[in-house]
Amino acid sequence: MFRKSLSVVVATASVMALQALASAPANASAYGCTGSLVRSWPLPLKDAITKKTYYRSDIKLYYNARTGWNCAVLAKRPGLPRYGVRTPMDVYMENDLMADDYVKNVKGKRDSDGGSFKYYAGPVKVYGKNLCVTIKAQHDDAEDNGGKPTYNGRLWLLRVACH
Repeated sequence: MFRKSLSVVVATASVMALQALASAPANASAYGCTGSLVRSWPLPLKDAITKKTYYRSDIKLYYNARTGWNCAVLAKRPGLPRYGVRTPMDVYMENDLMADDYVKNVKGKRDSDGGSFKYYAGPVKVYGKNLCVTIKAQHDDAEDNGGKPTYNGRLWLLRVACH
């Protein structure tokens, strides 16, 4: 009886682990990006009551050395609360040329994506050969109820990747 119960628990845990892995994009192309992962940064969220910091999403930056393009997404972590549930998320990226030419929206200098997403915001893409990029992201851990989001998590990464 004990062995049978144990095997059911192990089988259930294995299936749950496989579902979590299967639901998370494994590579850049799953997010609509190309290239290699440069770096990933956890986006800290702050609990309004306890003031404790916790994490539910990560900024992922990819770079394609052949084309010179950067690509970023703000991706929720699989297996955590609100994964697969629409929550407000924004991701923005700009290159060094954007600061010199802020008024003109020239393609390749800045890109942004925002709204309510189940799994990730983005992709956002900017040209980056011989340039640095800045990424700004925010995530509201509350479910989208149609009201204005409070964004209890924000992260600004200034000049984080220079290629």
